[in-house]
Amino acid sequence: MITRVQEQRTPGQDGAGSDQRFDRSMRRLAHVDLDGFCALLGVELSGEVAPAARMLPTTFPGVTRTADLLVRTAPGWLLHVEYQLTAGRGLALRMLDYRAAIMTAHPGQHVDQVVVVLGGGRLDSVDNGDFRLGCRALYLREHPPDRFLASPVLAPLASLGRGTPHDLARAYTQALHVIGTKGGDRVAELLESAATLATIRLDAPILDKIRREVGMTVESVAEFYAQTDSGKFLVERGREEGREEGREAGREETLAELLRERFGADERIPALAERLAHQAGALRSVLAATSLDDLDSTS
Repeated sequence: MITRVQEQRTPGQDGAGSDQRFDRSMRRLAHVDLDGFCALLGVELSGEVAPAARMLPTTFPGVTRTADLLVRTAPGWLLHVEYQLTAGRGLALRMLDYRAAIMTAHPGQHVDQVVVVLGGGRLDSVDNGDFRLGCRALYLREHPPDRFLASPVLAPLASLGRGTPHDLARAYTQALHVIGTKGGDRVAELLESAATLATIRLDAPILDKIRREVGMTVESVAEFYAQTDSGKFLVERGREEGREEGREAGREETLAELLRERFGADERIPALAERLAHQAGALRSVLAATSLDDLDSTS
């Protein structure tokens, strides 16, 4: 039987339901194929802006907010995108805060704002009289998975589309096939995004079953995580620290960082990293695990 996990996750500091794992996965998709991602949002990139000049800084001087994506789509036009796990009260006001920061940093520019809602909820409103916030939302749950499966870069979003848990499990299976056959040299990072985003709507046993069915063994799961930039860095750092004796503290830090990268913030991570630091093959175990529970039961 296919079950469904709760869409609400532990809130982050920057709004209800935010989670840096999902933000990183979404940023990766935009950076791999910005044209395709913007097309999904209904935004066309003008040829008058050189590709190298499209991506703009997302941190603004004098404020504490960091945007998820800021793109120059045409001369005088900017696109601001935020990825939100669960939309709810206060989100529109935060988007207004972002708009003010962007307009201050880029005076005279028109700003198009889009919230990509990965899970539940709806964008609230701060409209009042003649004032209207120029912000719209893209609810992935309202779109059929097939819309995303046409492209290996958008395929990781298929499990967040419209349908029953069974439909979404099938969509995730199809997404893995699309990425594996058409992802080219981006296969590893696209698989990582697909695996991370799928946890929003599907539970761990189902995801593990699907990976086995499509031939993703423990070894291949570990391999594609190890091929990501964060995985390469952490594995190499672990090797360097392992060459010197008495560096348990450094190994614990490495393992804790990788655990947070893979599974998000969790109060069990410090103690789990401490136990794993004394075990042979700890990094491989972390890379191959499908959940913290897997490691907690074996460490």
